[in-house]
Amino acid sequence: MVVYVDILIILNLYINYFLIRATAVITRRKCSRVRCVSAAFVGALGALAILLPEMPFFVVVLFKAALGALIVFIAFSKRQPVRQPRQKPADFFICLLFFLVVNFTFAGVMMALWRFAAPLGMVFSNGTTYFNIPIAAIAAFTAAAYFAVRLVRLFADKRLKCDKICEVKISANGGTVTLRGLCDTGNGLCDMFTGKPIIVCDLDKIAPIAPPEVLDYFNGKLSESIRIVPCRTISAETLVPLFNAEILIDGKTADGFAGVTRNPLGDDIDCVFNPKIISI
Repeated sequence: MVVYVDILIILNLYINYFLIRATAVITRRKCSRVRCVSAAFVGALGALAILLPEMPFFVVVLFKAALGALIVFIAFSKRQPVRQPRQKPADFFICLLFFLVVNFTFAGVMMALWRFAAPLGMVFSNGTTYFNIPIAAIAAFTAAAYFAVRLVRLFADKRLKCDKICEVKISANGGTVTLRGLCDTGNGLCDMFTGKPIIVCDLDKIAPIAPPEVLDYFNGKLSESIRIVPCRTISAETLVPLFNAEILIDGKTADGFAGVTRNPLGDDIDCVFNPKIISI
């Protein structure tokens, strides 16, 4: 069967784009359109492996894993500004894990389709799919799969349960504080660079483990190493400095940043967070 390279690249560019978007939805990570298209294009170039002689299965797996790591790096890793809290290495591997799961699931479906249905005009080789069918049909199938992922994510978020008042443990700089946290779905404060949610903490309660630059900020000294995000409430607007911390909410790991405010959060409330901060 004749494989047209232009159709091969365009088709896999489209498929990889939605695989990356699906990964972003599942992991709640932000990925700009430029980064997504760039990463998808690299993945599309990797689809040229279909033109090579048939490779052993373990070689295909290694090739896909290496290509996936490069795609995830382009799509989700960023050079952090000076004031941006450093991202944890685990963030990259979480994105890579879910991208590979999505990718290998798609590849498995394509292999099953090729082996058992054997549609005319389809080639599956070296982990790459080629269809000699209208692009519109592939577009419809891939878009449907993407929206199915979004529905699953929406359903999972609705099922995410969190007691209204929780025990929150935050560790940083060699210390740990235990706070009384309010679970508030209306708290949509997120870091603008990573898209991670922010748990807003009372200054007096979080002060024992807060970095010096955060405490200096509230004393009128602005350090170049601090990251600040705007926060708007019904009654006021303020700026919230952030820092990296290990966060546990009722014993569950939370993936986000600790933010600090001197504004009152409520009676007997030490911090406020959105339940989506709880890791997958």
